[in-house]
Amino acid sequence: MPVHRPSDHRPRLDALSAAGLSAFPGLFAAAPATTTADFARLDGDVAMRSFPGSGERVLAPLMARPAYFWVAKSFRHVDPATAFGHNVFRALGGVRALNFVATVGDSAVDHRPAVRLDYSDPRVGSGSPARRIYDELREIEPDLWLGPSYFTAKGRRISMGWFALDASVEFDRLA
Repeated sequence: MPVHRPSDHRPRLDALSAAGLSAFPGLFAAAPATTTADFARLDGDVAMRSFPGSGERVLAPLMARPAYFWVAKSFRHVDPATAFGHNVFRALGGVRALNFVATVGDSAVDHRPAVRLDYSDPRVGSGSPARRIYDELREIEPDLWLGPSYFTAKGRRISMGWFALDASVEFDRLA
């Protein structure tokens, strides 16, 4: 499967970046509970922007740029309630890695339905430390998804920051 590059024109991701980390918990909490119908629309390669936690002062400016090497998450539905996915990187001419299984279930944040990305599911064979990643998403605007990202250690989820997906961003083939 070829790796495509999302357009640099991403006004909704830019607006989220300008809003800052402090706005994200409220946006996530105010978003409607995710349904399997909502989840079914989250399909194919979807442009991504990372928003690292406040402790990431060095990487934060790089991660907020459209040219950052982590460009998308990809979803392939195997049934209405389950999708297999992976992360898309621009590095080395385009790499698909960090596999996950996505389902709708109760959020670890507020116990309301959200898309849960499970990197530890044995069906995807992610290696350690990838198995310790746990992400969630809710649709905060049509085709604009936002959620927290965690690293699990000793039974605790440690926040790594937030990320957003914008399904309205077009993709171009990598040169």
